Amino acid sequence: MRKIMNKADRFVYELCNGIAMTNPLVTNDERYKIIRRKDLDPGKVTLISGGGSGHEPAHAGYVGKGMLDAAVCGDIFASPTQIQVYKAIEETRSEKGTLLIIKNYSGDLMNFKNGAALAEEEGIEVKYVVVSDDIAVKDSLYTVGQRGVAGTVLVHKIAGAAAEEGCSLEEVQKIAAHAADSVKSIGFAFSSCVVPAKGSPTFQICDGEMEYGVGIHGEPGIQRETSVTSRELAARMTSQLLKALNMENKGEIAILVNGFGGTALQELYVLANDVRRELDQYENLTVYRSFVGNYMTSIDMMGASLTIMKLDESLKHYLDCESCAPAFRVDGPVPVIPFRETDLTVTEAQVFETEDSWKYVGEQVSPENIKYMVAQMGQCIIDHEVPFCTIDSYAGDGDFGASVAKGFRQLRNEWLMLKEKDTIEGFLKACGMIIIEYCGGASGPIWGSAFMGAGKWAKGKVSLSLDEFGEMMEEVVRSIQRTGEKSFGRGAVVGDKTLIDALVPYADTLVACGKKQMDIKEAFKEASAAAVKGAKETEKIVARMGRAGVVGERSLGHPDAGAYALGVIFSWITEALK
Repeated sequence: MRKIMNKADRFVYELCNGIAMTNPLVTNDERYKIIRRKDLDPGKVTLISGGGSGHEPAHAGYVGKGMLDAAVCGDIFASPTQIQVYKAIEETRSEKGTLLIIKNYSGDLMNFKNGAALAEEEGIEVKYVVVSDDIAVKDSLYTVGQRGVAGTVLVHKIAGAAAEEGCSLEEVQKIAAHAADSVKSIGFAFSSCVVPAKGSPTFQICDGEMEYGVGIHGEPGIQRETSVTSRELAARMTSQLLKALNMENKGEIAILVNGFGGTALQELYVLANDVRRELDQYENLTVYRSFVGNYMTSIDMMGASLTIMKLDESLKHYLDCESCAPAFRVDGPVPVIPFRETDLTVTEAQVFETEDSWKYVGEQVSPENIKYMVAQMGQCIIDHEVPFCTIDSYAGDGDFGASVAKGFRQLRNEWLMLKEKDTIEGFLKACGMIIIEYCGGASGPIWGSAFMGAGKWAKGKVSLSLDEFGEMMEEVVRSIQRTGEKSFGRGAVVGDKTLIDALVPYADTLVACGKKQMDIKEAFKEASAAAVKGAKETEKIVARMGRAGVVGERSLGHPDAGAYALGVIFSWITEALK
C-alpha cells in the first residue's frame, strides 16, 4: 500500500486537523470531526452537509462564505454518527434554523435525520434536502433509490448562496430541493480505490476495461465494458443525462466534470472539451457555466463523472453568487463561452510514400536515397515509440519516444510535399523545420538542429559520396553541440551519456570507411554497429548532461535513450538498404 499515513484509525482525525491547520477561516472540533466556519452568522440559515471521508475536497472543502457553515466528517466511506451530526447542529445553531443537505445513502439518511431529531428536542429548527443525482442505479448496496454524488456540490453552492442572501429556512429548503431535482450525474472508472484500513483495491480490473455507472465508494459500476475514447464517453453520458433531465434539447445548463481522485487534471479537461463538443450539437442548448476538477472523489480511483444541472433564472442567480469556499470559488457572473473546435482535422498518413528500395546512383547517395533513409528513420521511430519511452523512463522522464514520434508523424503527414523538394539541402531543411515545430521537449531543438545542420552543409550538392556523407554526419554532431552551447554553455561530448555517444562513432566510422573506399552498404553496416556499441557503452556512464543528468548514479546500468534510439534507427536503415 502506498499511502501518506500513520495509523489507519487516526487517519481521519489527522486529515481534519490538517484542514484546520491550513485554512485560517475554519476550526476543527477534533472529538466530533466537525469542520466549521469561524465567522458564523447567527442571523442566517445554517447549512450543514457531510458524509464519509475519502471524497475530498468534499465536504470540508466547501465550508466557507456562500456555501456550507459546517461539514461533518465520518470515517472513510462511512457516515458520521447521529451524535456527530447533532453536535454540528448544536455548535452552529442560528436564529433562522438549520438545513441539512444529505446524499442519498442509507447511513447518511439514518444518521443525519436522527441527529436532526436530537437537535429538534433542544428547540433547534432543522429541515433537510436529500440529493439523489446518480442516474446509474435505482438502488445499490448503499442506498434506497438513486445515489447522491457530485451533483451535491452544486446543491451546496446554490443553497449556500440563498442562505447568504438572508432567505428563510423554508425558502432555502425550497431552493435547495429545486436544485437537487434539477441535477443529474453519471460516472465511470478505470480502477477501484485503496481504502487505508484495507490496503488493497476494492475490486480488480484489467487494462483496457472500465466500470460504467460507478458510485463514489470505490464500488463497481452497473457493468464492466471495454474502455472507449473520451469522445465516446462524452457522447454517451451527455445523451443519458439530457434524457434524464427531460431537457428536450433546449434550455440552459451548468456542467461539472469531476475527477475521482486518481485521474490527471489534463484528462478531465480533455473530457470537458469533448462534453462541450457534444453539447454544441444541440442548437437550442446553452452551457451557462462549466466546472472542471476534483470535487467529489473516491480516494484515488481513476475515473470521472459528469454532472449536468438544468437551469432557470433562479438557479442561475444563486450559481453566480460569490463563494469563498476553498474548493469551490465563484467570483460572480461570467460570460457564456461558446464552444470553439480545436481539432485541426488533419488526416494522419499511415505510410511514408516513397520508393520501395535503395537505388545506387554511381556509388553516390542521391536526394532520392536521402528521402528513402529519412522515411525509414521515421517509420522506425514511430514503430518504436513505446520501447523508446520505456528506455527513457529508467533514468529520464519517460517521454522521449512520444516526443520524437510526434515530430516524425507530422513529417509523414507532410511527406508528399516534402518529396517535391528536389535538392538535398531543401529536403533536409524542410524536414528540420517540421521536427523543430512538432517534436516535444528537448527533442525538437536537438533533432531539428541535426537536420538543419545537415541541410546547410549539403548546399549546392546534387549527390554525396560516402566521404561526403560521413562529413555531413560530422556536421550533424557539430550542429547538435552548438545547440547545446546556446542552451547550456557547452555542447555534449562522448562520455556525457547523450545521443552524441552513438552519433560520433557512427560519423567517424563513415568517414573512415570513405577513406578506404568501401562499399556504401558495408560502410553503413559498420557505422551502425559502431553506434550500437557506443549506445551500449552509456550503460557504464554516470550521466553528466541530458535527460539523465539530474539523477546521477541512478542512470548507471541503463543506456541513454537517445543513444539507444540512434543505434536502433541506424541498424533499421542498414537493414532497409538490403
